[in-house]
Amino acid sequence: MADYGVGSNYPVQADIPARQPDLPAGQRMPRQTGGLATAALAALGFILKFKGLAATFISTAIAVWVYAQIFGLWVFALGFVVLILIHESGHLIVARMIGLPASLPIMIPGLGAFVSMKQQPKSAAQEAQMAIGGPILGTVAAGICYLGYLAAPDTYWGRLLLGLAYFGFFINLFNLLPVTPLDGGRVLSVVSKWFNVAGLVIAAGLLLLTPFHSPLLLLILIFGGFSTFQRFRSTAENPAYYDVPTNTKWTIGLVYLSLLIGLALGAAHTVHLLPQGV
Repeated sequence: MADYGVGSNYPVQADIPARQPDLPAGQRMPRQTGGLATAALAALGFILKFKGLAATFISTAIAVWVYAQIFGLWVFALGFVVLILIHESGHLIVARMIGLPASLPIMIPGLGAFVSMKQQPKSAAQEAQMAIGGPILGTVAAGICYLGYLAAPDTYWGRLLLGLAYFGFFINLFNLLPVTPLDGGRVLSVVSKWFNVAGLVIAAGLLLLTPFHSPLLLLILIFGGFSTFQRFRSTAENPAYYDVPTNTKWTIGLVYLSLLIGLALGAAHTVHLLPQGV
């Protein structure tokens, strides 16, 4: 990081010994104030050289600002965005492990984030594997936050980690709703496309019968209805896409069920630990 370039004979700054110049008695060297700002600008310039990295950096910075206005706490907003990025990184890691090129995560404040695919999955099994990678890594991140809370439950940072743990459990649980474009719909489509129909019913019930009147649910119903129709139509056009071995269906289904139970228990437990009114 501190080098001048590959093959350069110039020393890095750490190799140059610091020597204070001779000053009159009682006089001190003036404090250097521009070093940190210069380093920050240099780092920003380096990031912006890479198109994908720049988009992730800029969208993340905007998301932190937006969530800070919503939550009223910058440090919580930063942690919240990091949890979302970790979730999306799970998709990215699995996609690249199975040979599917994918972009770095892009944040969309209020809607979450996404990883764009440069190549479509070759089967429903690949789609399900990539989709479940996000909730798996997101669950691990939420669990780490909860362990951090247990280590210091009565401190400011402990209570902060408790709030992040709850949100981590909740957003990953919500993403397991079995309707595309959420992760749950992509995961359970490998077992049966009819899970997407069940997911639409659940989403409609949440919107109409519970206090959870989020505009996000309305968007999920609109896009979910279209994607569910497309899935049923694509079965006739490309039946090989859904031709998945039974043992693969069982494995993915059991992982999904384990995540669903674990996240539901985690969210139910942590919400009762939060202070009243949160």
